[in-house]
Amino acid sequence: MNIRKAVEQDIDAILELNRQIGLIHFEQAPEVFCPPSPQEREFLLAAIGCEERLFCVAVDNERVLGFLTARIEINEAIPFLSKLPICRIGSVVVDEDHRSRGIGKALMAHCDGWAKAHDASQIRLEVMSFNDRAKSLYESLGFTRQSEIYAR
Repeated sequence: MNIRKAVEQDIDAILELNRQIGLIHFEQAPEVFCPPSPQEREFLLAAIGCEERLFCVAVDNERVLGFLTARIEINEAIPFLSKLPICRIGSVVVDEDHRSRGIGKALMAHCDGWAKAHDASQIRLEVMSFNDRAKSLYESLGFTRQSEIYAR
């Protein structure tokens, strides 16, 4: 397996992975997430083309099995929050037929190296409370809960 930068030619495979995770999120939290839609192609192509963002894919035998997106954020506006660079992971997705094979860990390790190269002081991500599998992965990698979001 290889982790590399996503390219436009990966878009169909990325859309399928995004559809898989999108359906799960929509089914579990329809008040937060929309069902997968055709607009995702343009959004994801723009993300692939954004040089300031990490958009990497896990590939095995030329097949995209997962992807991860992240960006570096620096607080410029809020005086009581740190000004240190933070790597914020947007998405981590592994094909439903290839989970529990180390692909997510490999994507996260790649992101860790990218974050360090960009002097990030911390890596942060948000995970929905229903996603026990993802929480288990992140905890196995040393992530701890830093906050919780409440809604009604």
